Amino acid sequence: MSVARPAHGLLGRCLASTRSRSHSPSTLAAPGLVQCAAAAAAAQFHSSAPRSKRRSRFRNVKADELGLLNPSTLAKYREEKFPDYTKEDQEALRKKYTPEQLEALRAGEQAVNPDDLVFQGRMRDDPYRPNYVEDYTVLDPRYDLKPQADVTPREPEWLNHNDWVDRYGARMSQLTDKKTTDQLTRAMVRALRRVKESNGQELIDLTEDELKDIEKDPELLKRYLIVEGEEAPAEPDANASGPDLLTRAQAMKLDEAVDAEWKKELDKLSSLTDAGEVQPSNLELVEDGPAGISRAHSAEAVELGKVPGVEGLYKSAVDPEDEGQDDAGHYQEIKRLTGMSLKDIQSIYRKVLVTRWVSNQTRLGKVRSTSVVAIAGNGNGRLGLGIAKSTEAGLAAETAQLLAIRNMKPIRRYENRTVYGNVSAKVSGTVVELFARPPGFGLRCPHRIFEMCRASGLHDIAARMPRSKNPMNSVKAAYNALVNQPDPEEIAIGRGKKMVDVRKVYYGGAVY
Repeated sequence: MSVARPAHGLLGRCLASTRSRSHSPSTLAAPGLVQCAAAAAAAQFHSSAPRSKRRSRFRNVKADELGLLNPSTLAKYREEKFPDYTKEDQEALRKKYTPEQLEALRAGEQAVNPDDLVFQGRMRDDPYRPNYVEDYTVLDPRYDLKPQADVTPREPEWLNHNDWVDRYGARMSQLTDKKTTDQLTRAMVRALRRVKESNGQELIDLTEDELKDIEKDPELLKRYLIVEGEEAPAEPDANASGPDLLTRAQAMKLDEAVDAEWKKELDKLSSLTDAGEVQPSNLELVEDGPAGISRAHSAEAVELGKVPGVEGLYKSAVDPEDEGQDDAGHYQEIKRLTGMSLKDIQSIYRKVLVTRWVSNQTRLGKVRSTSVVAIAGNGNGRLGLGIAKSTEAGLAAETAQLLAIRNMKPIRRYENRTVYGNVSAKVSGTVVELFARPPGFGLRCPHRIFEMCRASGLHDIAARMPRSKNPMNSVKAAYNALVNQPDPEEIAIGRGKKMVDVRKVYYGGAVY
């Protein structure tokens, strides 16, 4: 017995007596007894040790610690993070954006309440905060979509080996020359930048931003070069002077400084051992592949079409009438044997009823194989049985289902719902008995016979297996019983009576 029961009962009686005398003067005069009873009620009256208070694995950050309960702190935070535009900011925005863009900016800012951002979406100050929240003018490939490149698709060309080698060699030489030229251009830009920083601020008219852009994209150097065939600007007179012209001494000094820095850069380039600085990159090699520039911006390759020399050597199993549903050609043979279309074959109900694993003992050991029994039916009076065996279970099941479709036979149905009377069949030691039942009776039979009746369109049947219930034999016996039903016309001919009399006598009292 638990030790808490008598104490609980004693305490309850004590409290009950105290409540019953709550209006009496003696109770008012003894408040200590009530306090004692209350303290006893709060105490534990069992022998187990008290459980310690559970602690959360995560630190609980309260709103007070975040400063969400102090209006002055929130106002200060809003003033720091979300200040209003000053007159200078508004003037700068008017110079940068059109009136329509300014109107869109105002509408977007009015749609977002700064108080909600301050109270619910406090700006993160942890080291894992995203760094792309504030700037939407620069695309980041990690978060933003790349703009689609306007390219013209080209037809694939199938060259012979010699032509392909010549074209590939010319392309690699062109890419290598371009890499080398870009390296020399960047080296020249770095030399000019150092000369400009040391003593050539007035001697070199290229700005720092222009030098950076040229170093990043050497193709921009063509803007400052004179192409052959174009009219060159008139050269100034050697004795001319002016604020925009260099003296002979300044020109000589500039040439010497540029040559010195240029030699240093060449020495650095010659000492580089990384071949990747000069060799084409993988992206450039992909751009020169069969798909061209489109392959560099998309993972989907273009259609290759018919390959010369291979066209016609392989038979295609694709049937235009299948609409691409049987590209592998699994159903082509069954279509030829049954004369049905692919849509009709796929609409047939198929199910594997029995799966049996067998082993064949050979000199190499036991060879396991799978024996499968499957059925197929259209749900409207046709049922087929297929048996297949293979070392692969999937192949055996697929073969058995296709055989069941090929072996479908008509099943007699009385009023399109049940069998003609009582039918029985025997396979080995298994006996299956099927009984016709009135409308609405349903299928009250074992699950394998249930699937066979549903596939053939039978609805009101009772079944019984008084002897062996072997799975494979039961399926075969049920199939034989459904296929070999008694024919009322043959009974009528044998008895020499009319069909109406045979129906009345044969089914009298059995169905209704």
